[in-house]
Formats: sequence, C-alpha cells, structure tokens
Amino acid sequence: MTKLVSRIFRGSAAPPGPSPLKQTIPVHQKQAALAASKHGVAVSKKHRAFVAGDERWYGKIFDPSSDFILTWNRAFLFSCFVALFIDPFYFYVPKIIYAKPNSCVGTDRSFAIGVTFLRSMADLLYVLHIIIKFRTAYINPSAAMRVFGRGDLVTDPKEIAWKYLKSDLAVDVAAALPLPQIIVWFVIPAIKYSTAEHNNNILVIIVLAQYLPRLYLIFPLTYEIVKATGVVAKTAWEGAAYNMVLYLIASHVLGALWYLLSVDRQTACWKKSCRNEAGCNIKFLDCDTTPNPIWANATNVFSDCDASDESIRFDFGMFQPALANQAPAQSFAMKYFYSLWWGLQNLSCYGQTLVVSTYIGETLYSIFLAVLGLILFAHLIGNVQVPFFSQMDDQLLDAICERLVSALCTKGTYIVREGDPVTEMLFIIRGKLESSTTNGGRTGFFNSITLKPSDFCGEELLGWALVPKPTTNLPSSTRTVRALIEVEAFSLQAEDLKFVASQFRRLHSKKLQHTFRYYSHHWRTWGSCFIQAAWRRYKRRKMAKDLSMRESFNSVRSDESDEEDEAPPKNDLALKFIARTRKRPQNIKELPKLKKPDEPDFSAEPEE
Repeated sequence: MTKLVSRIFRGSAAPPGPSPLKQTIPVHQKQAALAASKHGVAVSKKHRAFVAGDERWYGKIFDPSSDFILTWNRAFLFSCFVALFIDPFYFYVPKIIYAKPNSCVGTDRSFAIGVTFLRSMADLLYVLHIIIKFRTAYINPSAAMRVFGRGDLVTDPKEIAWKYLKSDLAVDVAAALPLPQIIVWFVIPAIKYSTAEHNNNILVIIVLAQYLPRLYLIFPLTYEIVKATGVVAKTAWEGAAYNMVLYLIASHVLGALWYLLSVDRQTACWKKSCRNEAGCNIKFLDCDTTPNPIWANATNVFSDCDASDESIRFDFGMFQPALANQAPAQSFAMKYFYSLWWGLQNLSCYGQTLVVSTYIGETLYSIFLAVLGLILFAHLIGNVQVPFFSQMDDQLLDAICERLVSALCTKGTYIVREGDPVTEMLFIIRGKLESSTTNGGRTGFFNSITLKPSDFCGEELLGWALVPKPTTNLPSSTRTVRALIEVEAFSLQAEDLKFVASQFRRLHSKKLQHTFRYYSHHWRTWGSCFIQAAWRRYKRRKMAKDLSMRESFNSVRSDESDEEDEAPPKNDLALKFIARTRKRPQNIKELPKLKKPDEPDFSAEPEE
C-alpha cells in the first residue's frame, strides 16, 4: 500500500475532486454533552478540558479524547524518542587515555555532566506524564449507564488514581527513575578499585533494563494517537521518517554498546596482564591514581595489549577495529559517529562481516545484533510493500494511480450494503471498516471482519472487470461495509478499473489472481465455511459409526436377554436411550452453504 501511496504523492494521482462518499455528520455530540451534564460533568464544545467539582487548575480532570490530551500524547511520544536517544550516551562516559609510558582508563566528567542534565530533563517529562495520567478521566465500559455505546466517563479523582495504581503506574515509575545518574555518580566511583573484571557491566545492565519500560511506553502512546486520529503519521513521508528514526535509534544503541564493550575489552586485557606481572596493581590502571614511577617505566602491560600489533595473543574479536584506531581516546564527535557507522553497517548486513572471539558476551551480542537486524528489516519491508500491489509492475501501478480519487468517510457511513451494486473498489489508507455478510439473509449465518489500513473492499469488481466482455450490469456486493471510525481511502471507480483491465494483460496473470484471492475477504469467508462444513460432515459420520456399533452390540445383548425369563428393567432404559441417540445425526443442522465466488473464464493467456 505504501508503494501505491508513494506514487500518488509523487504526482501521478488524479486531480483533487469531491469525495464520492458523503454523509452528514451525526449530531450525537450535543446529546452526549447533555447526558454527561446530568452526571455532573461540564463538557466544552471543543472537548478541550473539563472540571469535575473544582475550578482551580490542580482540580482539573482532563477528557481522554480532548485536544489537550492528544497534543500531549504527541509531544510526549516525541520526548520518548528523544529519551531513547539520550540514554545510550552514558555508554560514552568511560574513556581511555593512550600515553607513554603508561595508559589509563578514566571518566569524561564534562560529558557526563551534560548527559546527566539532558537525562534529568527527560525524567521530569516522565514525571509530568504520571501527574497528567492521575488527572485524566477514563471510560468505564462495565458501567450500567452507557452514552451511545461509549460508556460512562469516570471523573472521580480517587477512582482514577486507583485504576492507574492497578494498571500502568509501575511501568511509568520504572521508566522515570534516575537510575543511570545514580550508577555513574555514586556506584561506579565506589567500586572502581574493585578486583571485578568488568565494572561497566552494572551500567550496561541498568541502562538496558530501564530501556525496556521506556521502549514499551511508545506502543500504548502510539495506540492512543491512532485511536484518536486513525494514524500516527499523516503523510507517507512522515511514516517513512518514523520508521527511519526507529532504525537509527537501534543503530545508535548498538554502536554505543559496542564502544563501551570495547573499553571493557581493553581493560580486561590490561587486568589480565597486570595479574601476571609482579608489582602491578589494578589501581594503577585508573586515571585518577598516580602509578609507581618505577613500575610505569618497566611495565609490559600496555605493550602486551596493543590491539594494533598483530603479534598480540589476546583475542579482541569484533572490538579490534575500535581499539586499533584508538577510538576510546578520540573526541566525542569522532568516536560517536564512528560507533554509529559501525552499528548502522552491521545492523543492515545482520552482522555477517563480524569476526568474533570465543568470549561468550561478544558472541551473544553478535547474535542479538543479527536477530534485531532481521526483525527491523522485516518490519520495514512489511510497511513498504502490501503484497497485492507488489505483484504489479510500475506501468500498471501508474495507470491505476492516475485514476484514483481520494475518499473520506465519516463514522457510521455505509460504503455498500449486501446485495447492492458495487460501483468502486476502496483502498484504505487510514481508519477501520467493518465488513459483514449474512450470505444473502440466511438465518443463522453471520460473518464479520475488520478492515484496516492496506486492506481493500469491493473486490467483486475485479472479477467483473477481468472478464473479456463484461456486462453492463455491475456485480452485487456480497458484504455490508461500514466505517467504524473516520476512514481515509482511495477509490477506483468501476469504469476506470474496466479500462485498466482491458489495457493491461498483467491483470490476467494467474499469480496476481491467486494473490487477489488470498487477500479477498469473500474468498476467505468461503474457504472457512468450506472447512467448517467438511469438519461437521466428518463429525457426523464418526458419530453415526459409533452409534451403529453401539446398536449392534446392544442388539446382541438383547437377543441373549430374550432367552431369559425376565429382562432387567435397565435394558428397557438402555434401548430407549439408543433409540433417542439414533435420531441425533438427523437433527444436526446443516451449516448454511456459502456460494463460492465466481471463477471467470479468462480468454487471455496468462503472462509468464
């Protein structure tokens, strides 16, 4: 669908014109406001904010569907992405100073102060989000009183707080805690002289552990925005930028983590050599400690761990390029972009160019990088390519795009009703449609599905247009399609589709026809009904076979009992039970049969 949309926005779409789908907007807002006012809720005309029992600012209870909450959700979603971008900067706080006669590992304090300031500002926004959620009303779906199917709007601060405490508060608090600041300024300085081999592991674990709830918050925020507006990005370019930001953030995190692990790998080599050398103390490796001058002039610790020397026995693995180029000693801009390029390069090629050592942490990191690259690539491709249009060539897509017109459907609009002529195919860009069928009004038959962005309806037209000589009578709709929320779509009229089908033999391709059947909801409904009917026939035959065996067994028993003078009373009951069960297969109702979609006889040869 995005491939189709991109062509439309490139300039190949038809000139703007009036929407073919029109409906007067329902006037239920005044009725909803009147019903709400009876329950003590004063609602403004624009649904910006309302007050429940107090006119002061701290007594306001916000409507979850108000413009203020929508604006805040968008702003907070942007701040969440910024926070996800800030957190990995803590991995650049450790630095290495390569000097002669000795080198050391230290902390970039000025950079740490800047990152701490930015991180603290982001934490304040998380705290503000928690406060706003404590003052945002919610809809009680289980309430007895319902206003036009929406439910009762709960505005009691105590009930709001109790619901929030039981649902999302723990995740929000976990995302707002200043854990990296505590680790960098208090924990690491207290244990920097520890004999532990990897002091930076604590920072990695804490930052990544808090990264999960911060990443999780993006999904409910996105859902709320989509529920209110129908889509996160209003244009195709915004959608592409949204996916690109996710890809860059993943590369940023992987590159920053690679830098920190490179520093950790260098210090691991130094500590290993230090333990094997007499007179060496791990404290001498810290830049805040002045080493023994005699040891500094005679030590071989740093020469034995020179990553640029190929004769070194220590296996630096995938961290060798960073240490050989002395990236941890460069300025922030140089080491940041170097690490970002490394993350982007290996994420795009799934880590296939990496040469890793047998170190278990390095191997697990490489596996994670490869899997994440595959997931992001699949997500990107899934958003860029809908499979029905992927089977069409560029010339055919251009011809279709030239004849598409924009369509806007308000909530509750009936696009087409079952049995009415189908006049257009509709390709959904934003919103949701309900597509249901009763199979021509059959009793006991009802099928309903939800159409979302990238889906289409009115597929009966395609079979009509592909016939070499279609009749003038339009096909009848097999489903009733209604807009659940406001829907934005592109419409292809019947005559335009007929013209495109007559000009391009590609539409007659068997591969395209099979793809269409797979994504056609009419064909899917028929397939599911066919499977259900076959399953019921199998169950009926199995039950009849079991009853037949029981009847044969009981008939033998009854012949034996006839030879006795008096039959037990329980045999009479058994015979009545068997007689009753014999009628069960005949009383089973047949599943209403759904007519198989028409198979037009194409005279054109399929294109190879």
